[in-house]
Amino acid sequence: MVQIRQLIHITGIVQGVGFRPFIYKLAKQYQLSGYVLNNGDGVSIEVEGEERQVTAFYNDITLQAPPLSRIDSITAQAIAVVDALTSISENDSPEHTPKFIITESDSSQSTTVCVSPDQGICPACLDDINDPTNRHYRYPFTNCTHCGPRYTLIKQLPYDRKQTSMAAFAMCPDCEAAYTNPEDRRYHAQPVSCPKCGPWVSFYDLACKAEQPEPVADHYAAIEATAAALNAGKIIAVKGLGGFHLMCDATNQQAVAQLRLRKQRQRKPLAVMMKDTHQAQCYIEGSQQEWALLGSQQRPITLFRKKASCSGYVSGADLTITARTRADIADNVAPNIPYLGVMLPYTPLHYLLFDLVDVPLVATSANISGFPIIANSDDIFRQLGHVVDGVLDHNREIVHCCDDSLVQVAGGRRQTLRLARGYAPYTFSLPHKLTHPVLAVGGQQKVTFGLGFAGQGIISPHVGDMFGLDMQQHYQQMLNGFTHIYHVKPQTIVCDKHPNYMTTEWAQDYVEGSVQSCLQKNGQEAAQENSPDSIRTNNHDTRCEKPAQLLQLQHHHAHIVAVMAEHQMRETVLGFAFDGTGLGDDHQIWGGEVLLADHQTAKRLYHLKPFRLIGGERAIKEPARILLGLLLEYYSFEQIKAFQLDAFTCMPNSKLDNLYRLWLTEQSSPYTTSMGRLVDAFASLLGLVERVDYEGECGMRLEALAIQAEANEAVEPLPIPMFFVENDVIDPQPLLAGVIDNLITSATQSDSSNFMAQRDLAVKLNAANQFFTTLVEMIYTISAKHPEYPVVVSGGVFQNRVLMDRLDARFTSEARSFLTSEIIPLNDGGIAMGQLWHGLWQ
Repeated sequence: MVQIRQLIHITGIVQGVGFRPFIYKLAKQYQLSGYVLNNGDGVSIEVEGEERQVTAFYNDITLQAPPLSRIDSITAQAIAVVDALTSISENDSPEHTPKFIITESDSSQSTTVCVSPDQGICPACLDDINDPTNRHYRYPFTNCTHCGPRYTLIKQLPYDRKQTSMAAFAMCPDCEAAYTNPEDRRYHAQPVSCPKCGPWVSFYDLACKAEQPEPVADHYAAIEATAAALNAGKIIAVKGLGGFHLMCDATNQQAVAQLRLRKQRQRKPLAVMMKDTHQAQCYIEGSQQEWALLGSQQRPITLFRKKASCSGYVSGADLTITARTRADIADNVAPNIPYLGVMLPYTPLHYLLFDLVDVPLVATSANISGFPIIANSDDIFRQLGHVVDGVLDHNREIVHCCDDSLVQVAGGRRQTLRLARGYAPYTFSLPHKLTHPVLAVGGQQKVTFGLGFAGQGIISPHVGDMFGLDMQQHYQQMLNGFTHIYHVKPQTIVCDKHPNYMTTEWAQDYVEGSVQSCLQKNGQEAAQENSPDSIRTNNHDTRCEKPAQLLQLQHHHAHIVAVMAEHQMRETVLGFAFDGTGLGDDHQIWGGEVLLADHQTAKRLYHLKPFRLIGGERAIKEPARILLGLLLEYYSFEQIKAFQLDAFTCMPNSKLDNLYRLWLTEQSSPYTTSMGRLVDAFASLLGLVERVDYEGECGMRLEALAIQAEANEAVEPLPIPMFFVENDVIDPQPLLAGVIDNLITSATQSDSSNFMAQRDLAVKLNAANQFFTTLVEMIYTISAKHPEYPVVVSGGVFQNRVLMDRLDARFTSEARSFLTSEIIPLNDGGIAMGQLWHGLWQ
């Protein structure tokens, strides 16, 4: 038999996911000797045995890898044989058994291994917390190598316990035995613990209003106290993997109203955590794909269609309806929209809580609007003490905050609306190795950042909107965390072209500081070299490395390149970038752009006809301003007042006159080509939103009307013209005029008030329905003019499910396809990905 020895190196998500014990068991199966270890680059293996067995071992690594792992690369090279044994058989004596060991991690090399996202509890650990004979019974921090926290507790690579927030908890003999046994599924599961040695939970009752609250219950009693408070209609802050949730009974209208009042959040939809899929089936309906997303180990918030009502409880494998009924989800959880954001429990703590609470729970991020998610109880007491009635805390530090991921299915595809827990940090292999690190800083809203170095790319979890000092500090902390973990000093910085974005200013300051640092160092080196006391021992230049360079990528080009990056493309595409705002190359506000683009350059082929935003950014909150600015492109002010549109009937004449004068003087009323603002204008035209409470509200309200129109067979389509597409301009005038004519005709009929109301609703349903139909037809018409290019769609407007479903159907009917993102957000959360892909090729 031929004896060989190989050095195998593996990169990807291969630490903290049970990879070393998997290799250990596989080597024993094939009777091989050698070792496996973690290092800063991934996993290294030396393995020796019969050539046939080593080859089979190598092949099975990729075929049987652990479920949470991801292999980006695997290489093998022949090295000198060490073991004198040439063959092993079952009859050999024990001293001839080959020895394969797991060695201590090596932290001396560069850190290019991928940090794994946190994962929901696995079935085996769920069984453990429900088994009275198991030492993890009712223990809310139970985990193994197949589940539990990772990113939120890591401080440094390689991923070992001493470099996580679990270092403060010494393992008891039972946990240490499991941790050191390669045959145990908890082998080197860094957060491994039990009630004897691990973190614990505590409940604080804030009814006493003490300056420094003291816990009133610990351990399982704290969970019981939390459940009792929730069942009593209280609002409780519950600490999870990446931060606190604000929780209350989602079927209790008064509790939800109290939460909204205290948090000053009027209509923004609240996420709901359901006990299990059986409970969820009472309240929502969805496709098989949506249910699969909901139940995946990543446990994202998934958007489902609401059921009209709930009259029974689905229970058991046979899905039979029992006599027990369930209360409906409170109307004020997600008012005026057809969707409900639902997630399932993903930590042992959640499951233990739902053993005692038998209703769905609101589970919204605990933060003040515009501030980061809160990760420690002191900040809860200080910032949200007036909001919550109690706090369920635990004493394991959250090193990195991480929000919940938000996904939906649109156009038959998964869409990631917020990239966070379970999916992020998102890591991927680069098409080539970089000689110096690249940092993409993102945009201004829904910010993520991206890092590229060596052979891998990383997109951070969702950070937030950069409008306040606290969020900017949070951004810096998260970025510092990544550069510290990976020992990366970026040399190329890519940012947006908007000069007032916080991320742009940060990038410019970073590069300027890099230049100044190099100038200073070079000056010091030159002075030292010219000093008469200096002694030159060699001839090589010791001066500063080349300073960081700054690249800027236009916002909508970045949207298109983000989709290209996800599909690993560099060819020229026809890109539709429809969103709310972004600075264009002509220094106007863009957002309705059709670009001929590749990963480096872009040419603007078409754009929405410009109209003014009266009052600038104030118009975003008051869509009637947007509507007035749009109408004034086509009608006189007197004509607009004569229309008597719902959007202006409640507005004082003095205010309307002032807005017109503001438009005339062109003060603080910039032009925009934004498709997102056009959506806002149409929502205002139909009287749906007077003042915007949350981003995207106008689009969701318009979408709700279109869905109602689809379901209402009594609504007969009215003839409404389409967009004009002439030269390079997309003009909505025909659609706008058609809707206004139908609204005026409906309002002037002399029928009964009840019939008029029904007819008015029918006109509005038809208008919303036709808006999306004509938008789809416009996109397809432009695409048909350029059949030689792949079509890419990106930007927040394409998060509209009605639009995406119809777009997919239209392209499919013509045997053509389009590309969009599924992993990376289509909204501004994807800007960093586009910037990173652009920077890789410089």
